[in-house]
Amino acid sequence: MNSSVVAHRLFGLTTGLLLWSRLAAAQSVSPPIAEYKERARSSFQLSNGSLFPVTAVLEVKGFDITDRGEVVDLPIDSTRLHVKLSTMSFRIPARGTYTVFYEANGDTLPAWFNVLSAMSGLRSANGLNVRVLLPHVVYLNQKQPLKKADVAVRKFEFDPAAGKARVQLENLSGRLGRVLELKMSNEDSGSQPGGGFPLLPLHQRWVEVAWDGARPPERLTLRFAGFTIDTALAAIPGASTSDSSRVVARP
Repeated sequence: MNSSVVAHRLFGLTTGLLLWSRLAAAQSVSPPIAEYKERARSSFQLSNGSLFPVTAVLEVKGFDITDRGEVVDLPIDSTRLHVKLSTMSFRIPARGTYTVFYEANGDTLPAWFNVLSAMSGLRSANGLNVRVLLPHVVYLNQKQPLKKADVAVRKFEFDPAAGKARVQLENLSGRLGRVLELKMSNEDSGSQPGGGFPLLPLHQRWVEVAWDGARPPERLTLRFAGFTIDTALAAIPGASTSDSSRVVARP
């Protein structure tokens, strides 16, 4: 009888581990996410911290990210994205590591993919075969970085009963960018900084933060690599912010 332990969906990523066990926690990939300008010549390392040797089989896959931050696996577009790995399968001894080298470039940029490592040969305490999936996610950035004018704040929703506030961002350009930090605030309080997720070209993305203030957030701050957006959040006339109302951003 087999069971799978999946450690996929890391972009953005943010995104996190779907299922773990004590046994699977001994397996890791470093780094889980890597970014390069135009092309990559690099490596990642797989670690097997268990007492069992494991077999790793690699697969290069494409992906998309929905406006809710969910990762959707796609076949790699080999007509425009070219990825070469030093190996496609290997054994990792107990308490051992293995380094995989790779080269990647795209006919058109930006581009992104992940190298999915399926590690098998582990057994749980009750004798089940355990299979661990670990992704190494790669982004190939275009030469010209994302600009401030490329980013729009489309919607804002506040749910005081749930203690949550969220905004919908949109990348209006064909450039890839990354939100390094997102924070909402008013005169009395502010949210914990969040962020660390990609903003894909021509994509929208909802981002949610915990909010325990008595009044809704009034300002949104977004920090990118080369610029910062600081905008006021103003309610739509006639709408009520006490009922998850939709609001628009004003610069």
